[in-house]
Amino acid sequence: MSHKTTTRNDTGIQPVFIISVDDPQKVGDPIRSFTMYTVHTRTTSPLFRKSSFSVLRRYSDFLWLYETLSMNNPGVVVPPAPEKNPFGRFDDTFVQQRRLALEKCIQKTANHPVLSKDPDLKLFLESDTFSLDIKQRKAEIAHERGGLMASIGQTITGPRFYETDEWFDRQKSYIDSLEAQLRGLVKAIELVAKQRSELAAAMGEFAQTITDLSASDVEKQLAHSLAAMADVERKAQELQNTQSRQDMVTLMSTVDEYARLINSVRLAFNSRIRTYQAWQSADAEVRRVKQNNERARGHARIPVVSLNVLAEAERRAMDSKQEFDHCSKLIKTEVARFEQERIEDFKDSLHAFLDGMIVGQKDVSAVTMLINALFADNDTHN
Repeated sequence: MSHKTTTRNDTGIQPVFIISVDDPQKVGDPIRSFTMYTVHTRTTSPLFRKSSFSVLRRYSDFLWLYETLSMNNPGVVVPPAPEKNPFGRFDDTFVQQRRLALEKCIQKTANHPVLSKDPDLKLFLESDTFSLDIKQRKAEIAHERGGLMASIGQTITGPRFYETDEWFDRQKSYIDSLEAQLRGLVKAIELVAKQRSELAAAMGEFAQTITDLSASDVEKQLAHSLAAMADVERKAQELQNTQSRQDMVTLMSTVDEYARLINSVRLAFNSRIRTYQAWQSADAEVRRVKQNNERARGHARIPVVSLNVLAEAERRAMDSKQEFDHCSKLIKTEVARFEQERIEDFKDSLHAFLDGMIVGQKDVSAVTMLINALFADNDTHN
């Protein structure tokens, strides 16, 4: 799916980002090696110093960006990075699949109307001293999150959050159902790919058997036909292997992406609960200050500082409520966006899958015709 379409948001024209993740290189010593990717960016965003630039990033940097953007933007469904895989992470096929997944993830992230303006995305895409900048940023984030956790700590163990908006209950049930459907689709794709691989292996064994037979004491023309038939079978084997890989690159990559996106949707829902807890904590602080003022009034004394504290507490409570309302509204927009992209992405991957099937079937038909021609030619000579 293309994400280069210019859209509008509250600030005017949405800037366009065209990003590629290329040239995976294994670096480091044999014990602690990792893969570095070159991230190329072209953009119309005025937030960046240049319109075109490139940086080096490793997989863990993408993970940091995802986690940070998720915390920075309550209610936003942040495109997730592919999952960790401690085994075979330097295998060529795996590296290529991860590269494509990282490219799609960062492309969607940069073209998101909210995330495109996040300073941490800018840091990730643009910084030439990222390893140093990220240490400072991690320290800042740890301090900010510590403050956040301290402010809502008393509500985390307080009364349970009860949903008052039926829309969220319906969406949670829908997300659970979609996840089950995706799991079923994964099993089906894996089964088809496995059957193709097994068929390809059988064709390879058959080709080897025919090759051995052609080398035995048979008539020269028959030996020639058998050897040619073995070559055709090997071509058929490669076609099955190619189709198996194509199944994984098209449908499976999209299914895998949306299985991970479901977790991002759930994180957005959880962030709403977090803003609700912050609001309740701020309300509790307002009540505490009022109670202190009431006790002070009972002694015919209202210190000026108490009035200032009350005004500040009420302001924080109002801001927290507005944040909760904004997050609730944003999630509904994000889920609609998620649904639209899901339909378009699956449509594109299904088209690619079917196109690959059609090409594969044509190639198989061509191979079958070759086999028939070989036997016809052999019958003619006999």
